Parts: sequence; structure tokens; C-alpha cells
Amino acid sequence: MADLDRLARDAAGGDKRALGELCRELQHPIYRLALRMLSSPEDAEDATQEVLVRIVTNLGTFEGRSRFMTWVYTVATRQLLRTRKNLVESSVRGADAFAAAIDAGLGPVPDDVEGQAEYEELCAEVRISCTHGMLLCLSREVRLAYILGDLMGMTDRDGAEVCEVTPAAFRKRLSRARKTMRTIIANRCGLVREENPCRCGGQIAGGERLGVLERGNLKLATHPRRDGRPILADATIEEAARQLDLAEAIAEVYKKDPEFVAPRRVYEGLRRAAPDLLL
Repeated sequence: MADLDRLARDAAGGDKRALGELCRELQHPIYRLALRMLSSPEDAEDATQEVLVRIVTNLGTFEGRSRFMTWVYTVATRQLLRTRKNLVESSVRGADAFAAAIDAGLGPVPDDVEGQAEYEELCAEVRISCTHGMLLCLSREVRLAYILGDLMGMTDRDGAEVCEVTPAAFRKRLSRARKTMRTIIANRCGLVREENPCRCGGQIAGGERLGVLERGNLKLATHPRRDGRPILADATIEEAARQLDLAEAIAEVYKKDPEFVAPRRVYEGLRRAAPDLLL
């Protein structure tokens, strides 16, 4: 990992090469945050580019009072909270409705699978889509606290600074998020507890019937990621089941998501948006 603080200082001083390298590094964590907030790769791309433009044009305002990445996530958060809700986000009607949809879509896990690789990709698409959908059951402010606190491991002090609230308010949001997630997942997801009934493979047929799962167009399972290894949909079961606390077990499922990287279009769009600043 590059020294982001050094790159930021050099970039603020007019070094275009440093600014380019800084943006290439920042696009990936910003994109991962945007994707979890918006649950749409296309909208996450647009939001990431907008955040990077704001960082590029406001870099001189960074005063070093906090860690550079804390400032970056604060800029990103402000932009993401302003983003208009997309169709996917607007279609999620809360935790109870989402849980009912999971129950309605559950079918038997196939015993015989013709193409193992395709099956694993379909399971991965189900798992990632489901976990992203659960995040959309939370209000944006609460969702952000959950992503920062439980999924990214920020302290309540850093999370509060990013969200521009008090640490007490941040902890309250995080507690509310955990309660909602438990409502959805506690007695359903087999990734969190082995005795639970819902398995990713059992949601494939229902997802295809509803049109939310399309073979040959798996946006998340086939998404570019830093780790090139195949995604195993059930890889988290054994580890998550050992967790003593349900909140930790749920977070563990999210932490095992692929480390998605920003598509090349993001940086190319940034260069077009700021041609005088980037080489």
C-alpha cells in the first residue's frame, strides 16, 4: 500500500504524478464503500468518480487534523448521503418485507449440479446480492454506521468523525443496525448458523423466477476483484458458526466478501473530468 499521507502532501503541492497515484489508490476503497451503500455497480462507479473529483478539487483544504483516510471517508460519506436513491434501493421496503422475500424464495438445494463452476458463481451471486439487500433495509445513516463500524472495523471515535456525529450517536446507530440485521438473518441464514434453513443454492431457482438472478449476467460474482481466487459461497459457514456473538457472525459473512476493485472506467472518467490536474 502506498504512503497515502505522503502522496496527499505531494499532490497538494502540485505534483500531478502523486495526485494520479493517490487517486488510483483511493478509487478502490471508495468504490467498495459506495457499492455497499448503493448496491449497484453502475451507481457505485458514478458515485466514486464524483467523490474523487471532490477530493481532487478540495485536497488543499485537508488540514491534517485527522488521518487522511478519515477525511477521505468523510468526503465520500457526504457525497453518498446526497446521492439520489436508485431503483434497487427504493424497492427494498424494510427488514420484514425483505425477510419475507427470503422465506418465499427458498427452495431445495440441488443434489446434482451439471456445471460446478457455474453453480458456485450463482451461489456467490445470491449470497452477495442478499447481503447487499440486507444493508438496504437500513436507513442510509444507520447503514453507513454499520459498514464503518462492523464491516470496516472503525472505532466509534473514527466512525463518529466520518459521520459527523457524536460517538454516542454513532454507537446508537450501530446498535440499531445490529438489531435490524439480527431480525432478518438470525434464524434464516446458514452462513451464520449451520442449523438455519436458508442456503444460497436454495435461492437460485426463486431468484431466477423473480428476475433478480440472470445467468450470464452475474454482476457481483464475476466483478473484478483484488483477489483473483474463485468465490466460494459457503466458505464462511464454518468460521461464522464458531463466532460466539451473533453480531460478529453476521459481520464475518460480510468481511468474507470479495475485495472488489473499481472498474477501469472510474479512473478514465476522472481524467476526463479533471484533465488539467491529472497526467
